[in-house]
Amino acid sequence: MRELLTRVCEVTGLDETAALPAIGHVLRFVRDHAPASYVSELIDKLPGANQAIAAADAASDAGVTATIGFVKGLFGFGQTKMNVLSGQLGNLGLSEKQARALLKEVLAYAETLVGKESVVKMTAAMPYLSEFIGSQ
Repeated sequence: MRELLTRVCEVTGLDETAALPAIGHVLRFVRDHAPASYVSELIDKLPGANQAIAAADAASDAGVTATIGFVKGLFGFGQTKMNVLSGQLGNLGLSEKQARALLKEVLAYAETLVGKESVVKMTAAMPYLSEFIGSQ
């Protein structure tokens, strides 16, 4: 986790206090929306992954972000899941640009742990994630 935390801080400009729960939100998001076999391998190979997810849980907003995401999702094309994640990251103070950089860095680091093929299969199950990362 130390290496990923350092990399995330470098590309986003966040301090470690915000970066750890931000990473946790991303890991929890992937865990909840990607094929379990690939995600469990990633979480098993990333020391501190469960602690990062716990830090994200501790930074929870009691469902406010989920409610906003649901309402926004009614008007979008399947973007509810990304709206919720974006809201959670925004609650930590991340801008949209920082959120994209965070997602890209976590996925790039995941490739070093589980391989590009596994990451491609994870993200293929979440096309809205790729759209968010790629949108400017």
